[in-house]
Amino acid sequence: MKKILLTAAIIVSSSYLLAQTEFDALKYTQQDINGTARYMGMAGAFGALGGDASAIKDNPAGLGIYRKSELSGTLNVLMQNTTSNWQYTSGNAKVNSYGYGDLYRVGPNSFSLVLASPTWRADNGSDGLQSSNWSFSYNRLRNFNRSLFSTSGPSMSSITDYMGYFSEGYNSYDLAYGVGYNNYTIDDLLNDPGIATLSIYGYQGYLMDSTGVGKWGSSIYSNMISPKFTRFEKGYLDEYSVGWAGNFSNIFYFGATLNFQSLNYSSATTYAENFGTEGSMSIGDTIYTKGTGMNLNIGTIISPVEFLRIGLSLHTPTIFDISERNYSTFHYDKNDLALETTYSGTIVSPEFPTPYQLQSPLRLNASVAFILGTKGLISAEYVYNHNTGTRLMNENGDSQAYQDENQGMKTALNDSRTIKIGGEYRLTENFSLRAGYANTNNETSPTAEKFLGLTTKSVDTSYFLHNSTNYLTAGFGYRESNWFIDFAFVNKTINETFYPYNTNNLVKDYQNNNLAVNPAKVITNNTNAVVTLGLKF
Repeated sequence: MKKILLTAAIIVSSSYLLAQTEFDALKYTQQDINGTARYMGMAGAFGALGGDASAIKDNPAGLGIYRKSELSGTLNVLMQNTTSNWQYTSGNAKVNSYGYGDLYRVGPNSFSLVLASPTWRADNGSDGLQSSNWSFSYNRLRNFNRSLFSTSGPSMSSITDYMGYFSEGYNSYDLAYGVGYNNYTIDDLLNDPGIATLSIYGYQGYLMDSTGVGKWGSSIYSNMISPKFTRFEKGYLDEYSVGWAGNFSNIFYFGATLNFQSLNYSSATTYAENFGTEGSMSIGDTIYTKGTGMNLNIGTIISPVEFLRIGLSLHTPTIFDISERNYSTFHYDKNDLALETTYSGTIVSPEFPTPYQLQSPLRLNASVAFILGTKGLISAEYVYNHNTGTRLMNENGDSQAYQDENQGMKTALNDSRTIKIGGEYRLTENFSLRAGYANTNNETSPTAEKFLGLTTKSVDTSYFLHNSTNYLTAGFGYRESNWFIDFAFVNKTINETFYPYNTNNLVKDYQNNNLAVNPAKVITNNTNAVVTLGLKF
C-alpha cells in the first residue's frame, strides 16, 4: 500500500511526477462498444462473424470474410443523464445551480474503406488463399463526455479532516514559506515541487490547525457539513488502423491491424463544503490530457462447418506518450467565531505540465457464431482485459517513477471481462432485425482507495469505483446488392460508487465522531442513436 506519510527528506527530493493514479490509468484505457450501427445493434458480438467494418477492430480476421469492397461511415447521436444518491439526497444533471444539463452530442463513430481482392484460386475453385483484403479505418473507441452534479445530506465528515491527515510531515514553516523557508509569495509556494498544493490550500485557507510538530487536524468544529460535487468531462479515444486479412479455403481466416490511437481528455472538477456558521470552501481541479500510442492486433477465425465460426484475437498493450497539464482554484470563507474574524480569499495555482507514458492492458477476445441458414445468426463473445497489468512510466519509459502506483494496479484494479451476445434475423431478403446484450463486470476492487502523492499538484481527491456496465441494444437494416443502411439504438448503464476523498484512515476524531465519508451511488445512462451508410463495389 502506498504510504501517505513521507519524511521531510522525501518531500524535498520529490517532483511533480506523482499526479497520476491507478484510476486515471484505467479511465484512459477503457474502451466502449462503439462502431457501425449493425455492430452496435448486436452489442458488438462480432468477433467470430466478421464482414463488418467495426468487427475488424475486435478481430482482424473478420476482414477476410469480405467478398466485395466497401466504403462506409457512421454517425452517432449521444443522449446522456447522470444521477446520484448521496446520503439519501438525489443529484441530477438536469437541474442544478451549476448550469450543467443533460448531454447531447452528435459525432462520428467510424469510417472505413475495405478493399477485397479475390485471387485466381477463388475464380477456379482451388484450395488455398482465396482473397487478400486490406482495410483503412477510423473508429471512436471511447467517449469521455459526462456531466455530474451530486449533493449530500448533512455529514460528520469533512475534506478538512483529510487535508490535516494528508499533510502530516509538513510543519507550519513549510506551508507558509516553502521547504527550506526561502519562498515568501503564494506563487513561489505553489511552485515549490516539494509541497502538495492541497496542503498549501488547507493551511492558507485556515482549514487546518497544528496539533504538534508535523501533525495537523481540522479547524472545522461544525457538527454537520453540507458537501457538493460537480464534474464536467469531455474528450475521446480514437483509433486509426490499417489492416490485412487472408481467406484460406473458406475455412481459416487470419488477419492483423496496425493501430494508431489518439487520446484527448479534459475535466473540470469542483468540491465544496458549507460549514454553517463557520463558513464555506470550494476546491477545483482542471485537467487537460493529450496522448498518442500504437498497438498491434492479430486474430483468427475458423469455420470447420458452414454454420459454425470460432474466433480468437490478441490485442497488444498500447504505449501512450501523454502530455498532461492541470491547474487548481481554491476559495475559502473561514469564520473564526472566537475572534469574531472572517478569513476570505481565492487562490488560483499556476499551470503544471506533466509528461509521462502509459501502458494499456493486454486484451484477449474469444468468440463463436452460429449461422442459421439464410435467415439469421446468433453470436457470442468473451473479452478479457488484463487491467492489473496497466503501467505508468515517466517520459523516458522508467516505471520506477511510479512504483507505488504500479504496485497499486494489482490491488485497486480487477482483470475484467465483458460478455456480448447478439442476434440477427432476416425478415425479407433485404430487411433484417437485430438485438443484443452485453455486460462488463467491476473493473475496480470494491475496497480500492485513491492515494495522492505528498508532492502532487493535483487537488482532485475524488474517485469512482466501477461496479458494472450493461448494454441493451436493438437495430434494423436494409441492404441492396451495392448499398446498405443500418440503424441501431443502444442503452448503456454504468453503475459506480463515488468517494469525494479517502477516509479509510480517518475512522474517529478525538471526540469519537465517525469521520468516514459516506459514498454516493452514481448511475450514468447513455442512449445512442446510430446510423451507418455503406456502398459496396
